[in-house]
Amino acid sequence: MLNIKILLEAAPVAVQEALDQDTVDYLNSLIEEDSNPEALRDATEPFLADAGMSDADIDAMFAKLSIHAGSKNSGKSKTSDVQVEPVLLPRAPAIPKAGAPITLPKSPTAPAQTSGTSAPSSQPSAKKQQVADKTGATTTAAATSPEPKKAAASAQIARTPVIQAFSQQSRFHTETLVTMSKDVDLKGVNIIVDNRELIVDARLWLKAGYRYGMVGRNGTGKSTLLSVIGNGSLVGFPENIRTLYIQQLDILDVGTTVIDSVLAADEQREKRMCNVRSIEAGLKAPDLLHAALEGYISRLANEKLNTAHKTATLRSGKRGRIARESALKMEKTVVSDIRAGLYRGGKTDGDVASSVLDTLYSELDQIDAHSAEARARAILDGLDIAKEQQDGPVSALSGGWRMRVALAKAMFVEPDVLLLDECTNHLDLAAIAWLQDYLISLEDITIVCVSHDHDFLNAISQEIIRLKDRQLTYHPGNYDEYEQTEDEYRKKKERQFAALERRREHVKKSIENFTKHARSTNDSKVLGQVASRKKKLDRLAGLDKTEDGKRFKLSYWAGFHETMRPELKLERQEKSVDFSLPQPEPLRNSTGPLVALDGVCFGYGDQPSAILKNIDLSIMMGDHISIIGLNGCGKSTLVNTIRGSLMPTKGNVERHARLRIGHFTQHLVDELSTEGLSGLRVLMNTSNSVKESEARKWLGSFELSGDLATRPIHTLSGGQRARMALALMLFSNPHLLLLDEVTNHLDMHAVQGLITAINEYEGTVVLVSHDRHFLRETADYSYLLQDGTLTQLDGGVDEYVESIGIGL
Repeated sequence: MLNIKILLEAAPVAVQEALDQDTVDYLNSLIEEDSNPEALRDATEPFLADAGMSDADIDAMFAKLSIHAGSKNSGKSKTSDVQVEPVLLPRAPAIPKAGAPITLPKSPTAPAQTSGTSAPSSQPSAKKQQVADKTGATTTAAATSPEPKKAAASAQIARTPVIQAFSQQSRFHTETLVTMSKDVDLKGVNIIVDNRELIVDARLWLKAGYRYGMVGRNGTGKSTLLSVIGNGSLVGFPENIRTLYIQQLDILDVGTTVIDSVLAADEQREKRMCNVRSIEAGLKAPDLLHAALEGYISRLANEKLNTAHKTATLRSGKRGRIARESALKMEKTVVSDIRAGLYRGGKTDGDVASSVLDTLYSELDQIDAHSAEARARAILDGLDIAKEQQDGPVSALSGGWRMRVALAKAMFVEPDVLLLDECTNHLDLAAIAWLQDYLISLEDITIVCVSHDHDFLNAISQEIIRLKDRQLTYHPGNYDEYEQTEDEYRKKKERQFAALERRREHVKKSIENFTKHARSTNDSKVLGQVASRKKKLDRLAGLDKTEDGKRFKLSYWAGFHETMRPELKLERQEKSVDFSLPQPEPLRNSTGPLVALDGVCFGYGDQPSAILKNIDLSIMMGDHISIIGLNGCGKSTLVNTIRGSLMPTKGNVERHARLRIGHFTQHLVDELSTEGLSGLRVLMNTSNSVKESEARKWLGSFELSGDLATRPIHTLSGGQRARMALALMLFSNPHLLLLDEVTNHLDMHAVQGLITAINEYEGTVVLVSHDRHFLRETADYSYLLQDGTLTQLDGGVDEYVESIGIGL
């Protein structure tokens, strides 16, 4: 009988290595479900073709297995050529945390994160790949084909990641469910994603009213930690502490108005208002009344089940068993019990609707819901959002104004903990200045901010949380103080290690000398000294003092250990990412400018100079230029004009005939967030001449080796996707790099590595960024684009920062 092992053994070794584990598991499930040889060939052939097998090789392999279903070259027509797709299993409905105004980001390929177990979703989908051609323009290579076989071959299996988030619990569960304090102190915090441990037995310690900056390498789990806190799936997080999670501006529903978006942040009010609106509409249209009441019953059932499951999770022993049995029983009866209670005494839908509305009106009065819109508008007014903007769609606002709306939501729900994930992405320097001052002005709100903007973290942070080696460590002060403290601590450890090694070497030499003397004299007393010195050497395995300066005692060190002291470990300085920017090939006649703009204007319709006005700019080989300005001032338009994507309405743009341009945009990173192919496959698809070993080596130079190169790109973290986009863009070895917001999503070490790489790059770089530290370190010339005109800043980015009033 055919099984997956036999099928793989019949395939070439290169094909076996090319098939990832998800594909192997899927093929195995197909074989187990259907043993019909013809069906098996039709289902597996596309994946084998994608792995590099030709039609002839596939025919030969299936001939070995005695499976001769009609192949493409057999000359026989198939009765059907239907693409075989995995079945998408339905997901269980998620029960949200009561009172947590959280909206998880949605993506068709990478669904929202959930805790607990969820059935994997396996559904191939056609993707588009963005690759840089040799002229510098970005071409779109579709991974689809008219032939179903090729479409299936390029498809990848995407599934929902399974996230488990929990902490050490007290047997008296009310200790962690409800606390009187607004401090958070959870021990034994663990976060596991698809059986991969991100955080292990860490301590989550947030002091009320403090502002924390969180740092760590890309992919270590910073965003995952904030999301499980924000969406209520971290088991053990105190129920009385309200949280709001703002993730990179994605929480806003751009299709709604600004005022509705703010009002929707209060989920307790929103759920009740939704019930009121549907029941009131049902009273006017009786056909809809019963469905409206069922929606109300469903909400109550979900809330009761949520509470029962949390209680069952937190209790242990006999009490836990009873609680779990009660929760399981409730799952079967809760809806019918609520319905029976409402319809007791033979009440009609109209009678029930009347009593339910009375209850809802009373609950809304208790939470002061009727003054909600007035409070929301007052908050928006305080943030300088005009009445017209409040009633307009969120989609009409720029990134900086959307951040103001996100903060209005925070002020409206009055959270105890505000979680900000890359909140400065897409904000211009003026918006960053406003956000910086606003966060500092907030009182009695704990702020945890993940950001890779060096200057921004320095301004807002009172304490730094570092996520490293699956542990959380806490360092008082801002980011510069954290780096200084870490450097001093590392040097102290190095001095201690050197001193300890000197003592150990001294004891070793004395042991050798005494041993020689004992052998020559047969003196038993000397042998006793040797044994004593060996015990002393064992004690020198670690320091004889604890971190707080106390003398070490063995009783301080619980558990079984192989040495008599904790081993002294050196804190190695974290290396920055070693980006590989290939040096450009020499250009003939390169003494002139690579790109020259002469009187360039650009606009739309009857305003040909509305965006760019008489721009004159010469870009020479080796120039490192930054373009600074507010969002919407035309920076991207200018970059696209330099590249050639846009033609000026007036003026001329001249480019070197052999110039290759690499263009990095956030649009490219966003497209990769839904890419089901692996980075290795996308890179190899750019050219038939690229060997797998070369592609792996290239991705490895961007710290995308091993599993990161073969995983579907959408499963990578934001920073890893940004590095993937850089790798794809730079593969064509361009002479001119146009980098638009390239530091978004990159961690501090990746930004520092990029700074080093750009400074060593002999080609030309044009930067558009709002990261002050990054521009300060990389740009030789800075230009301000304002009111359509381009002006050189002799003082660089600091001159502009000073002009808009940001503290340096």
